[in-house]
Amino acid sequence: MSELWATRQRNTNRMVRLVAPFVLKSRRATADQIYGLCKLTWITDNPLPADAPYIRSTKIPALGEVFKEDFSGLTLSEVATRVSEILGNLDAVEVIQQHTGFTNFYKAYRNAAREWVKQNLLRLVPLFRDALNLSTDEDGRDLVENITRLEGISKPNNQDTKMRPEYILTPAFFALDSRLRFPMINGNQGVQRLLRAIGAAKAPLPTQYSRMIELYGKGGITDAADLDQAGQDLPDFITTPGFNPTKQLLGVQPTTGDDLPLKDESDVESVQSAKTVTNRRLHNSLTNKLRTALSSFVLYEGRNKDAMFDAMVKNYNFEKDDLLIEVKSSTDIAHVRMAVGQLYSYSYRLNPDHEAHFAVLLPQRPGKDVSELLEWLDIGLLWFSGDDLCSSNKWLSSIAKDA
Repeated sequence: MSELWATRQRNTNRMVRLVAPFVLKSRRATADQIYGLCKLTWITDNPLPADAPYIRSTKIPALGEVFKEDFSGLTLSEVATRVSEILGNLDAVEVIQQHTGFTNFYKAYRNAAREWVKQNLLRLVPLFRDALNLSTDEDGRDLVENITRLEGISKPNNQDTKMRPEYILTPAFFALDSRLRFPMINGNQGVQRLLRAIGAAKAPLPTQYSRMIELYGKGGITDAADLDQAGQDLPDFITTPGFNPTKQLLGVQPTTGDDLPLKDESDVESVQSAKTVTNRRLHNSLTNKLRTALSSFVLYEGRNKDAMFDAMVKNYNFEKDDLLIEVKSSTDIAHVRMAVGQLYSYSYRLNPDHEAHFAVLLPQRPGKDVSELLEWLDIGLLWFSGDDLCSSNKWLSSIAKDA
């Protein structure tokens, strides 16, 4: 997961909440309409390109089911315009055209799920209405209790193999919750890792729900989309006996005003120039640009006094390696030497038994002395050219342009 994916999840919430009243305020919501609301949370393989296959195979048919119209043959733009006309809401055009959907619901169960919705329609419609009007976490727990009373979804040609109903319903209820607090509890690997991390993998569904919502407000986790990002790294976000948290989701850094704290004031004492307001502003501006440039990755920042790293890029090379980045507001060699020491110190505090990958982000391409030092240390060099993140290291090509 990444912030870009979390934004996609929030976009799905916005879209589903926009169209759901058309279904749920009707006295005769149909099984196909309820199924369509669920389907709006689904994707297919490779959902990122502008013309991703899920748009035609899943999203447009789902909208057709919600509005009881045949949208086949129409482009997404044309569908968005038609939905806007039906709802009398000009905002619908923008909302519908955004990338949405976030769960790759098991293909073997997709057709069976439609029949399951039909069989359980009278019980499901009130639950969907309750999800649209959620106001408290206790109401959410009541919803979860009701989910546990539903039969599973039978696999085609095998009535003994059933999918748990929360796998289809919790993503839909997340998408209906205006508070974005109803957690997604399905078979996704990240969700299952998270449940294992909090010791709730084998717990009843209501317990899993309660344990998950207890995490809001910790480590930069504000809603269920953030929680989905945390995944297997959750133990590093929370305080437990004898252990202080070392990470939180990377947030926007302040760039205005005079109170602009840096990550590690004690280390910066040795480089006085870095303490000026101008340099602090530059440091935090660079961090914000990094956050934007790498929005498709999960990014962390340090929060333990012994490991106040500026940024960590999860799985930066798609080989399960993380990249620790130190940001400096100057290309002066003293600042770079300080960055090197911080990277090694932070890495040791985070995981001394793991071979770390390091990089330094500078405000511009440095001179030969800095470049050669970092190359000798096998530490990556990053800088910005306009809004483009650049590097002279080919091994950083997954995140930066070759320069």
